[in-house]
Amino acid sequence: MKRKILILCVMAALLISTTCYATAVGSVPKVLPAFEKIGSNTGEVNVNALNLREGPSTDYPSICKLSKGQLLTVMGKLGDWYAVYDPDTGRVGAVYGKYLDIEDATVPVSANVAETAEKQASLSSGKIVLTEDEQKLLELVNKAREENGLEPLAIDENLMKVARIKAKDMVQNNYFSHQSPTYGSPFDMMRQFDTTFKSAGENIAGNKTVEGAFKAWMSSETHKKNILNPGFKVTGIGIENSAAYGKILVQQFIGR
Repeated sequence: MKRKILILCVMAALLISTTCYATAVGSVPKVLPAFEKIGSNTGEVNVNALNLREGPSTDYPSICKLSKGQLLTVMGKLGDWYAVYDPDTGRVGAVYGKYLDIEDATVPVSANVAETAEKQASLSSGKIVLTEDEQKLLELVNKAREENGLEPLAIDENLMKVARIKAKDMVQNNYFSHQSPTYGSPFDMMRQFDTTFKSAGENIAGNKTVEGAFKAWMSSETHKKNILNPGFKVTGIGIENSAAYGKILVQQFIGR
């Protein structure tokens, strides 16, 4: 909650208090661009080095340098600029829109998943592309659900972002727990990222392979219960390489 308040405060400073700051440094845009909320999309830096600035203009000082391929959470537009959140550092700022690619691709569907594509038309979020490991886990989970007479889980764009950030948080902060020192419980974290739900669950694993993690989950009644819960309709998956475990896997489930 403290982190969310901090982000909101920084955003407020970015959006409505820039004039005061710029006056102090002697340079200010004549008109502050209107803020257009576009949801929590993911943007990828497309140049070798990009300045994350305190406001939507080169008149504002740089907070830090972003690298090519770095993923950012896009919170809105400010004219030709984007207001973004960097999950790696927890910083909020503005970047020039020309140098940020907003994800707009479909989820790749393998042959196995294609067989049930008509049943899960919502598998493709239109904006999220699954990695090979994420796709593999989705297939294993949905195969188990189908074998038990359940509908396959669909990918939820926002929940994918939450699960990926949780997996990265576990690796970067060297912990293995449902309770994050950064975001709190899985349910607190989902709400922080504007995910609504009536029911929710989370499975985590540290394993060298996706198959090994899935097998361990299916051998545990509590984890298996999440996978085979008929009330869960959508999922988000995050998988990060880990020096300690090989891979850290996070799968989150929600029912609406």
